[in-house]
Amino acid sequence: MDELLLQKLEFTRIAGYTARFCLSPMGRDLLLASRQLEGIDEVTGELERVLELRNFLLEGHALPFSSLPDTRPLLAHLDVLDSYLDAAGLLDIHQLLRASAELRRFMFANREIYPRLNECCIRLWLEKTLQFTISGIVDEQGGIRDSASDGLQMIRSELRESRIALHKKMERLLRRCLENGWLMDDTVAMKNGRLTLGFRVEYKYKVPGYIQDYSGSGQTVFVEPAEALAVSNRIQELEISERREIERILREVSSLIRPELENLRHNQGILAAFDTIHARAKLAVETGSVLPVIASRRQLRIVRGYHPWLLISHRMKQAEVHPLDLDLGVDEQVLVISGPNAGGKSVAMKTAGLLCCMLSHGYLLPCSESSVFPLFSTIAIEIGDEQSIENDLSTFSSHLAAIRAIIESAGSSTLVLIDELCSGTDVEEGGAIARAVIEELLHRGAMTIVTTHLGELKAFAHERQGVVNGAMEFNREGLQPTFRFIKGVPGSSFAFAMMQRLGFPQSVVARAESFMQSEHLGVERMLDDLKCLMEENRELQANLRKERVFVETEKAELSLLRGELSAERRELKSRGFREMQKEVEHARREIRGIVHEVRSASSDERAVVEARKKLDLHKKRLTAGEKAAGEEGCAGSEAPEDIRAGDLVRLRQSNATGEVESLHADSAVVRCGNFRLTTSLKSLEKISKTGVRKMEREPHASGKKASWTSAGSEVESTTLDLRGMTGDEAIAAVERFLDLMSMNRIRTATIIHGKGTGSLRRRTAECLQQHKGVERFRLGEWGEGGAGVTVVELKG
Repeated sequence: MDELLLQKLEFTRIAGYTARFCLSPMGRDLLLASRQLEGIDEVTGELERVLELRNFLLEGHALPFSSLPDTRPLLAHLDVLDSYLDAAGLLDIHQLLRASAELRRFMFANREIYPRLNECCIRLWLEKTLQFTISGIVDEQGGIRDSASDGLQMIRSELRESRIALHKKMERLLRRCLENGWLMDDTVAMKNGRLTLGFRVEYKYKVPGYIQDYSGSGQTVFVEPAEALAVSNRIQELEISERREIERILREVSSLIRPELENLRHNQGILAAFDTIHARAKLAVETGSVLPVIASRRQLRIVRGYHPWLLISHRMKQAEVHPLDLDLGVDEQVLVISGPNAGGKSVAMKTAGLLCCMLSHGYLLPCSESSVFPLFSTIAIEIGDEQSIENDLSTFSSHLAAIRAIIESAGSSTLVLIDELCSGTDVEEGGAIARAVIEELLHRGAMTIVTTHLGELKAFAHERQGVVNGAMEFNREGLQPTFRFIKGVPGSSFAFAMMQRLGFPQSVVARAESFMQSEHLGVERMLDDLKCLMEENRELQANLRKERVFVETEKAELSLLRGELSAERRELKSRGFREMQKEVEHARREIRGIVHEVRSASSDERAVVEARKKLDLHKKRLTAGEKAAGEEGCAGSEAPEDIRAGDLVRLRQSNATGEVESLHADSAVVRCGNFRLTTSLKSLEKISKTGVRKMEREPHASGKKASWTSAGSEVESTTLDLRGMTGDEAIAAVERFLDLMSMNRIRTATIIHGKGTGSLRRRTAECLQQHKGVERFRLGEWGEGGAGVTVVELKG
């Protein structure tokens, strides 16, 4: 992409702002000169590295270094034969090597958390010998250590002693001259690199020596005493020896560095690239940017997308920024945006183009994670006034020339952005040209977004397959744009409303309206009425969703109450049946006792008569009890008419509970835990969730231990916490959670994945993107948990 195109998209402004976060000039230069990434693998890899470093920064961690040296001129200087680096240069090389080692060690130690960054940093060259050598020669302030060599240590030791002797000698001379009143000043001055005394001009020959300088007024003569000359000369000799020894040391160390220039350039390149990743991660933290879904197909869906520069500039002004929601399906190739001036048409178009451009350059985007972006190899834009006096081109001629260049270069992987397509000429001719341009772009397969005020183009977009209308909403009552994008309808220009907003006299506005054709005014009013109806429809849909949630909640509560009442009624019947069975069994035991008495007293007629009376009485009681028990049993074994798939049921002869999977005539397939069984409907009874929990707590309530327990569909909470799980565990938990929410007709749920490394958030987003029951999802707002939670809306 050329520089002019990036300027029109305002990408250069974003890159310039991001470069402020770089830690080194070489990283800043690399970021500003960054190329467009090619291929989905390269783009995804780079974006994941930025995402990992963004998460690293969000967690409050700091890099092992706060700055990086610019070693490019140093390595270039060493390319020259017999050249050497000074102490500051050696210190920069040492910092480069140390930063490389610390970064590689840190990322390797955290390779499971930051795998993509580790892949980048593991290629850094590690070298300890040079680090040790340089640190033994150069101190932290960039000075040469005394211990750099034995010769340097001896020279500096003698140099210190000579300087001390010189200062003592000069202080002694200073005191003597002051006592005699020969000096203008009571200090020792340095002139021409020599220590001198400032004599009054009339006393300049009082002490033998050499005149080094005069004051500006000529009243002070700076004399180097002759008796200090020998010591001064020796100091000068030692300083020369010191410089020679330091140069020798620097040349020696530089000669050790020179064979490793390629390795140093290799590290330099990796650290510069890492610096650009760090800068983009810092921008992502500031703008709340995320990694959207990158589509292999040509689908563009922007959910709560922001223009990055508006976020940055408006934050400084504390002004509101409106998000953009825009969706172009696979079969929708051209979007025609219409609406009022200053209503946000161009901003919406440039936002879409800038976000696509940033994505292909390795930037995270300020939008929802549920957004979907394709990758474009090229982006072509025509916006603004490009009138050329030198080439004798009018504004419209320049517009057409730019469109011709766009058409010639457009292809299936091109995003075309054209502002006010063919609006600078006759309306009919401009509409015809605009239609032809769009037809050609459709033929070439380029995804296109254009803005327009041309009514003919709006009608064309309504009729032509692959072209879709879009409008920027306008509040007619407040005469203010809302900056909300509406797909599927054309927008009105609201020129007369804009006149009223800008304070034109009403008579002028009325006169202008009277000049309009009645048909055109009718169409404009129809569009206005259609938007009002759409707004009312949105409000009605919102109210309907609220009422539906309320009705479903009430229905669920009523169903739960009905189930509990039915369970209690069945429990009472079952209890009565069991009591009756006990009485029948008791009667049978008494009968057996009477029979035994009769047999033992067969010779006693009176005892036999009494026994027969008792036997007849108990027989009547037994017959009545069995009849009642049979009626209870039959009543309890009637096939419930309202058992359906998904109901919770209990097997009558046990405490086993399960969920009905399917019905077949008078039988049902029931899932009890990990087992499935087929049984008669007469042997089943519906049971509530409360009843299931009660049976789980009291497994011996009916005298038999429950064989299985259904997983059930009890919703304990609409929040799922994934923290501490692995990726695969989290995906399985999310799928079970979503199925449970759908089964209970719950439409909104929250998934807690934490901020961490972002891996759980990405795996969750991928799962939600593919789940058929998910309508949409987004990261939590400030009060909901922020980037640590995802709010999911399920389909109705």
